[in-house]
Amino acid sequence: MEQYLIFRLADEYYGLLVSFIENIEKMMPITRVPNTKEYIKGVVNLRGEIVPVIDLREKIGVKKEEFGEETRILIVNWKNEFKVGLIIDEVLDVVYLTKEDFDSATRDRNEFTFSIAKYNNMLINIINLEDVLFEKVEEV
Repeated sequence: MEQYLIFRLADEYYGLLVSFIENIEKMMPITRVPNTKEYIKGVVNLRGEIVPVIDLREKIGVKKEEFGEETRILIVNWKNEFKVGLIIDEVLDVVYLTKEDFDSATRDRNEFTFSIAKYNNMLINIINLEDVLFEKVEEV
């Protein structure tokens, strides 16, 4: 049993292991960085630390929307190596999911999610953070 943060992107539900999440911030001014990919919104100054920010909707191909009152930036810490902010539409809940909550038929579903979990009446796409943070290099 592991703890997941459940959040919304457009009209879909996603989950991310709580162990990756350092904190959750309200939207704040983002400084654009020239010549970066469209989904990289820029950087924020988080209590004296410069943190890059990714719009998770754009990165994983979810319908684009304006940022709203519930929009948040999840500050994730990748193996104590670096921090990244992920813009999401709304934080919904923190839940425990067991192996039985996961649908084994959906393993390796797409490049950014690795499974689907069922919780209450929701289907939750479980985010593969490694694939979100790192570009795959095609071998020739």
